Amino acid sequence: MPGKKPLYVRLSEELLDKYGHLDYYSPLPGERELCEVFHTSRPTIRKAVDLLEEDGKIVRLQGKGTFFVGEKTHIAHETNKVIGFYNDIRLQGKKTNSKVLFQNMEKADAFIAQQLDIEEGEMVFHLERLRYIDGELHNLTNSYHPVKYFPEIYKEDYSETSLYDTFERMGVFIKNMKQVLEVKPADEYEAIHLGIKEGEPISVRSCVTYDLDDRIIEYVQIKTQAYKTKFEIMVNRY
Repeated sequence: MPGKKPLYVRLSEELLDKYGHLDYYSPLPGERELCEVFHTSRPTIRKAVDLLEEDGKIVRLQGKGTFFVGEKTHIAHETNKVIGFYNDIRLQGKKTNSKVLFQNMEKADAFIAQQLDIEEGEMVFHLERLRYIDGELHNLTNSYHPVKYFPEIYKEDYSETSLYDTFERMGVFIKNMKQVLEVKPADEYEAIHLGIKEGEPISVRSCVTYDLDDRIIEYVQIKTQAYKTKFEIMVNRY
């Protein structure tokens, strides 16, 4: 029949219909079991699964199996534009809010002091939040800020407020940001808050933010379930 879809394409759609309701990072059956369920050959199953992988619906982890990741994707444009998570989500027509886990003034330990280019023991504002997109948990964020640049920063309610908008209200404007992205196994604390199992992969984006005077005003770690976020990065030639 002219225009009829190839078998493996139809099979990929059937796979998505059958398993698309699964929770994020749920394991899919192996090829042998899928052959029995759909009464077809292993090469056809393999091509159908390859198509789902190309479309970003599943991910294969060597030695662990194949996992469904579905449609739960947010494009993180703030990796190449210093606009912040809150404003990036708003620009995408979505809503965001936060649950504040920890908000306190504390003395910087050696690691945080090094990241912020301050003396160990200097006061920093530490903010830890769970961030949501349209009511769905998206990431666990830990940020640190030198109190000497933001003496009133602790007075804000950050469950609904943009931290970067707060900077501007305090007369501090962002110039640029240095970022490092890595994937690692979730520890117990991270797994509990992200609603996953300990050892499952998470992406960790560590950022150091500079103001117009080239002062470091923020060190932040943003932890997200791996494969849940698409990072959009623009690289200019000059």
